[in-house]
Amino acid sequence: MKDSGTTIRILFIGDIFGMLGKRILAERLPSLLEQERIDCCIANGENAAGGNGLTSNLAKKFRKFGINVITGGNHSFSVPDKDFEFMNQPHILRPLNYPEGNPGHGSTIYELPSGIKVGVVNLIGRTFLHEIPDCPFRSGKAAIEQIKAQTPVIIVDIHAEATSEKISFAWYVDGIASAVLGTHTHVQTADERILPGGTGYISDVGMTGPEASSIGMKPQPVIKKFLFQTHSRFEPSEEGPMLNAVVLEVDSTTGKTTAIKRIYERITFSHE
Repeated sequence: MKDSGTTIRILFIGDIFGMLGKRILAERLPSLLEQERIDCCIANGENAAGGNGLTSNLAKKFRKFGINVITGGNHSFSVPDKDFEFMNQPHILRPLNYPEGNPGHGSTIYELPSGIKVGVVNLIGRTFLHEIPDCPFRSGKAAIEQIKAQTPVIIVDIHAEATSEKISFAWYVDGIASAVLGTHTHVQTADERILPGGTGYISDVGMTGPEASSIGMKPQPVIKKFLFQTHSRFEPSEEGPMLNAVVLEVDSTTGKTTAIKRIYERITFSHE
């Protein structure tokens, strides 16, 4: 990683999906970090364990690959063994606005070797998702304002179904968050922009996993469920490896985003 100056470069990786997502990171992430001169890498990992959840072992591997902060979403607590103790580590987040009493936390501050601090806030939307009693707008803004006392650089992962909810939140915190980045739908959108107050935005960063899929799963069982409206066992696809991400350039003094770039790559594994 490069020496940090006034501008820092942040890589945010879209939802890591299943075994293929892990293979993609192992193959591509180290060179991508160097190529893009990245200072801080954040990734959404809530689909890493077979498409549902995150495990302690996977979190350790992601750290070794070069990910500094892992965010979550509606599948944060879907690990098979129900062992969530690892989620109390400072670099692993779950949505801030989950009910009190859940393990883990929804925000963190990552310090670069240069001493520059990057705040990260993880939220979940309420529209079309299961009931979340705490408002992401109110709790999210409060968390941002609290982190502001330590650093102006604050990245928000809003894990939500509705584009209207994501973009509305971005406007709500324009000028106080460095970036609001949407996750959850697994389909990368082409609306990256910088709002008037300096907040970078994209409706959905996309997915790092199988492009030849229905948002990560083999298409046929998903089609069957839509056709017959009955249970169908979904299986993660392993076809069409792709990496979706965004690179942000953020002024470390003002916290404003000065550039945002989408990354979409089809991945070829070196041993194949």
